[in-house]
Amino acid sequence: MVQNLVLPFNDLIRGTSRFRQGQILQKTQWFRREEIERLQNRNLRALLKHAYETVPYYRRVFRERHLTPEDIKDSHGLIKLPQLTKEDIQKRPQDFVSVKYDRSRLLPYQSGGSGNPIRFFITKDSYSWEVAAEFRAYAWAGYGLGDRCFMLWGSPLDLTRSSAVFRKINQSLERILIADSFVLSDGFFERSVQVLRKFRPKIIRGYASSVFTLAKYLKHQGICDIRPTSIITSAETLEISMRKTIEDAFGCPVFDYYGSRETGAIASECEEHHGYHISSENVAIEFVDENEHVAAGESGIALITNLRNMGMPFVRYKIGDIGIPSADSCNCGRGLPLLSSIEGRISDFMACTDQIHHKVVPIGPIYPVIISIVMHLPIKNCQVVQEQIDNLTVKVVKDAGYSDRDTEYLIEHMQRELGSSIRIEVEFVESIPPLPSGKRSVFVSKIDPFQVSTEIKNN
Repeated sequence: MVQNLVLPFNDLIRGTSRFRQGQILQKTQWFRREEIERLQNRNLRALLKHAYETVPYYRRVFRERHLTPEDIKDSHGLIKLPQLTKEDIQKRPQDFVSVKYDRSRLLPYQSGGSGNPIRFFITKDSYSWEVAAEFRAYAWAGYGLGDRCFMLWGSPLDLTRSSAVFRKINQSLERILIADSFVLSDGFFERSVQVLRKFRPKIIRGYASSVFTLAKYLKHQGICDIRPTSIITSAETLEISMRKTIEDAFGCPVFDYYGSRETGAIASECEEHHGYHISSENVAIEFVDENEHVAAGESGIALITNLRNMGMPFVRYKIGDIGIPSADSCNCGRGLPLLSSIEGRISDFMACTDQIHHKVVPIGPIYPVIISIVMHLPIKNCQVVQEQIDNLTVKVVKDAGYSDRDTEYLIEHMQRELGSSIRIEVEFVESIPPLPSGKRSVFVSKIDPFQVSTEIKNN
């Protein structure tokens, strides 16, 4: 009923077309790889032509580089254009809005807020394609509109929006129950367990760290009667150890989803779990190292081009993530290309000094190092902060039985893993709040390890 009646009626009221776009994407996912590439290239050329003709920033960029849209035939040709950063958008946001659109008819949005949020606009058409791609990815996990879904979400921005009457009606019809995971405590987990037992969701969705922390609570309490069909994690890096803990606690597979507010649905795992299928009908994704495309299997900085947002186009947007492209095909039969893995945010990578060659190198992501150490210690929560190249501060929330010997173990083993030249300070705190976006991170870098490395190399 929700899929075939409520969603089309909702589209009619809001002036969107999620239902129609969703039907299209259900078909195109089964196209051959070559057909999907042709579709992506056609959408890319249309976007670049539109951006050149109607967006001041891109008209200036093309002219400065003596280019025309016809000079770029596919995503490989995007290397001719500069990378787009949040700072570029924040300096002159009006230069990115297409003069073809009345701003009053565009939808205002804001990025997640992890460090440096931006405000931007999207069209209703772009919104429709993004949501359609998102729910196509959820379908791979066995989730359809109307299935009972329990969400662990901590974004103040989303939670404020979800309080609107219209949105609450939607959530009720779609049978989505949202739990505010901005503050995680034993009391929160106790209440969540009661709700889960009563609600009996088919799907649990949420921030990777929130679902992981709930899974740890269930295992610690010996609770094993909460059995959804699958788990969908997003918004944060899902480490192998986190995936295993979640699957053990809930007795079902985890499907990781990769997207952002700025660019919508990017990639997601299917039932084969052989990497992440890229939503190539909607986005073009590049992975670069020093502005050169990396080969399949190599790590690179992700640059995303949203092919659908004509109102405020983002071309080669530096989203702040590190990933590894793949040349493999998936046994599921979908022609959508694969992304091998998402290694994490740029801020998840640590910079350190290579004393032998006297240079700074990124060594991350640092998550596995931290998790492997703290799992053996009586610690409720911890966070490692890098303020400088040679200095780390470890914030620790003690659990019962913590002693000075544990502090010595922590410092000794971190130096063993990261190098003795790094100074490690331990700071004991009562709690570690999430980031403004509601996300949690065991590592926070106040420096860009790749930028520092490049600056040292150039000097």
